[in-house]
Amino acid sequence: MAKSPLERQIESQMKQAKQLADKKRREDEKRAREQKRMEQKAIVRDRASSIVNGQPLVEGFRIMDKTSEEILRCLLECDSRRDSHVNFSDDIFPSYVQMSVGVELEKLIQYGMIGGLLSFDNGGMLDLLPPAFSYFEDKQAALDRQDKREKERQQSIINYGNLVFGNVSGSTLTVDNSIHQIEQAIDEKGGEDKEELHELLDEVKELIENIQSSRAIPKQKKLFEKISNHMEKHGWFYGAVVQLLGTAALGLLGT
Repeated sequence: MAKSPLERQIESQMKQAKQLADKKRREDEKRAREQKRMEQKAIVRDRASSIVNGQPLVEGFRIMDKTSEEILRCLLECDSRRDSHVNFSDDIFPSYVQMSVGVELEKLIQYGMIGGLLSFDNGGMLDLLPPAFSYFEDKQAALDRQDKREKERQQSIINYGNLVFGNVSGSTLTVDNSIHQIEQAIDEKGGEDKEELHELLDEVKELIENIQSSRAIPKQKKLFEKISNHMEKHGWFYGAVVQLLGTAALGLLGT
């Protein structure tokens, strides 16, 4: 029996409603998948960022974590690398990162080593950026500069900037003479910090006066923190002040 016009109209409307419902369901599922994908990317990005930002800066150079260094080596040594472009499969990386390759590659992006990453199942492609090719040499150069600076700082403290205070035990130089020598050294070596160093020396002189008058050594944590802040740039000042205070303290034992 043929369907009536009304039945055909109802059937058409039901079919359209089903199509609209199916379309909406597919769109909702697509949005849900996209939302999940974005959330996963954010988790990976945040996890990578927490590691990258926690790595030390040495002489202005960011030292990568050991795992990232190993991943970079794998990419540099990859057989399928053509100049800066690398087509890779995940099995070129160590077994201990197979479950976190995404995080490791995101770290390299944040370190500025790679770009143009396109990932797919069990592999991907990317471009090595210029810093990647010189990273290990640049790292060693930064460590060498740091080592040299540290040795110079230690030597500066040991030498007290070539300030000589004579034989303290024999009292060949008084505290006043020592202060005068430090004042001269500040004028010669203080540079742009000259005014601040003079102010610190005034605080030290006030401390010494308190030591001499009270016959005791009070705690001065804030003062020593301020003095220590100049240790790297003005090691001679740090050393001179330490010896000056030592001279004043020894004076308590002789009276």
